[in-house]
Amino acid sequence: MFVSFFPRPKLFFASSILWTALAMAFWYVFAGNLFPAPDKPVGLATFWSASALWFDLYFALAVTVFAAAWMLFAPHPCATWSILGSALILFTSYFQVQVSVAINSWYGPFYDLVQAALSKSAPVTVEQFYNELSTFAGIALVAVVVGVMTRFFVSHYIFRWRTAMNDFYVANWPRLRTIEGASQRIQEDTMRFASTMEGLGVNLISAVLTLLAFLPVLVRLSSNVTELPLFGSIAYPLVFAAVIWSILGTGVLALIGIRLPGIEFFNQRVEAAYRKELVLGEDDTARANAPTLS
Repeated sequence: MFVSFFPRPKLFFASSILWTALAMAFWYVFAGNLFPAPDKPVGLATFWSASALWFDLYFALAVTVFAAAWMLFAPHPCATWSILGSALILFTSYFQVQVSVAINSWYGPFYDLVQAALSKSAPVTVEQFYNELSTFAGIALVAVVVGVMTRFFVSHYIFRWRTAMNDFYVANWPRLRTIEGASQRIQEDTMRFASTMEGLGVNLISAVLTLLAFLPVLVRLSSNVTELPLFGSIAYPLVFAAVIWSILGTGVLALIGIRLPGIEFFNQRVEAAYRKELVLGEDDTARANAPTLS
């Protein structure tokens, strides 16, 4: 599944994790301080501030160096889609998370304005109210456009991956044809894998990036919350709660469902044998008899 789409998958994914760690370390130690943001902008300015544009350029440079190195080291017919496409999905997922952060930043001044208007603690004009709504409309417009374009690209990316799997298995058909239900495995399992990656893979990336993006917000809010139930007083309690809950929830779900892939595999094997016998019975009256099917 991975050999067909990625160059030398084991080494590729190990090197991608290492390169990501190095790029992040260099960003937080040096590169991120080159264009510091004096204050957090609200609205669309979040996306084209100097610090945001510098991060986008830094990400593009890091991806370009990594992709060029792999295309020279281990050329692969799908390298453009597997490397650059994966990087683009990662970036758009990050951008969508930043949209959520921008909306979260907009909530504060907007509801302060509403509270001031309702309590009459400060003069609030209609123009101010509509200006805040127009700010939200701009963020929402960007979110919708980027979301639709991301879904389209992910679907096309997954289609390319499934095509690569099909080509790989067809090229190795002489070795595969003796496997029970090989034809169904190539057709249906590649479809199932593609559908799973399209949903689960992108959601996993989005969930991890969302947790990382909102950690600074939780750090700031932790100054107002000094302790947690059952744990008492600890440093950065909201960060601690978010990280521990994420790890604990993921771990419990993985523990509960650890046997489900194996069960699904055995179910599919029986389904394949059953379907193959029925197909053989279409041309041979001696096949697909009741005892065999039972």
